[in-house]
Amino acid sequence: MTSRELDIAVRYFINELHPDTLKLQKLLYFTQGISYCMCDEEFFSEQFQAWVHGPVIPEVYYRYKKYGRTPINLSYSMPELTVNQGEVLEHVKEIYGKYSGKQLESLTHKQDPWLNARKELMPDERNNKTISKQSIADYFIGLMFQPTEEIWL
Repeated sequence: MTSRELDIAVRYFINELHPDTLKLQKLLYFTQGISYCMCDEEFFSEQFQAWVHGPVIPEVYYRYKKYGRTPINLSYSMPELTVNQGEVLEHVKEIYGKYSGKQLESLTHKQDPWLNARKELMPDERNNKTISKQSIADYFIGLMFQPTEEIWL
């Protein structure tokens, strides 16, 4: 059972972008990070795991894995969003929504939260190590003080 806030983010991105499962996971990761920057709080309570292809929330993965690399062409009703939720989701959509799941995976593979969670693992080694929320918060808040160029992609 996922939190209401995670369900809101999942529904939003599926309605707006019809991402494949890889892209959906990465958009959720960026949502959590951007929420720390914009609102100084987590967007949802679920934890990410440092899987081979980047940060993953297992419950969301198992719910949508049947779509694989194809777009998730569903349409959900949306509850009313708070101002913060709307601003965070729109920001993530504008910044990261234009990239493919593979491009976003590549980006997460260069970021400290995923790298630190996997530092003792082989590149293709499966695991369920948690990416700490504090590492996500610290990393994304640190990005606020970096140049605005898109040098990460």
